[in-house]
Amino acid sequence: MTTPSAPPASAIKRSLRRLAPPKSLFSGVLVQQGFTPDNILCFKRTDTAALRPECVSNNYHHRFELVTVLEKAGPGRIDHATHELHPGECALIFPNQFHHFMDVARGKMEWLFITFELAHSEPIESLRNSPRILTPRALGHLERALEAYVHGSEPHRGGLELSYELACLLRELSNAPLIPKARRDIHSSDDVRDVILEGINTYVRAHLRKAVTIQHLADELGYSVSHLRAVFRDRLGVSLGRYIRESRLSQAAQLLQGPDLNVSEVGEACGFDSLFAFSRAFRKAYGVPPRTYRTLVATGAPLPQPSITL
Repeated sequence: MTTPSAPPASAIKRSLRRLAPPKSLFSGVLVQQGFTPDNILCFKRTDTAALRPECVSNNYHHRFELVTVLEKAGPGRIDHATHELHPGECALIFPNQFHHFMDVARGKMEWLFITFELAHSEPIESLRNSPRILTPRALGHLERALEAYVHGSEPHRGGLELSYELACLLRELSNAPLIPKARRDIHSSDDVRDVILEGINTYVRAHLRKAVTIQHLADELGYSVSHLRAVFRDRLGVSLGRYIRESRLSQAAQLLQGPDLNVSEVGEACGFDSLFAFSRAFRKAYGVPPRTYRTLVATGAPLPQPSITL
């Protein structure tokens, strides 16, 4: 029986020469400070009916969402752009980006969704609004990530393997080719729903400090209140009033992830009359008060899933 060969001593010695003494023997590298996807959830969609949102919260949340098309091409709306995704392609949706996939034609489909949280996203910022083609290396990481998720018999070990493979996949996608230009940022100016949605998005985000009413939106977009309500609910499946409320809270969650404003200022910037009103609405939507949410963000802890009933 042969004994395994020892690792090259020269490489280890080179690293040792650069190894500085630690400042403390009890404080080292924290995983949370690195590029480590956490609280990972994988699910599939095989029926286009499942792509229709139950409410805007499903399409306007704080988690990252990697969408991979395996079977059946279809358009995906991310912020103000529509991208036509084909099998073997994927798109990464960042927290608080509005998105929907309701325009995929009826029929059998197979799309994979991986949602996760990430404390430090700077290494993959290039993937924002930038759908990619899966390379063989990326496919390998995706296969091993899904294998760890589905067949991981040891929860802790499976979680580490899943996080590692997903991190490798995201880094590989950052260097993967973009989908063809002809299928990126497809404008749908003839689609009444998208015209209304984009107009509402723009107006609500520009006027978060004031209590936006449906009448304000109707005047801005040139529709009657009744028509605006009908189109929004019939075509998007949610009420316009609910969308406005969720937009304000979604923006609040995004602002709480940064250090620029204190909690009271965040509430004011998002149209709440008082800290009490803001805290009550935020707790009802996210399950924790805004101060606790900010603390969770700062420590890299998993963030609570927003409720679909605000």
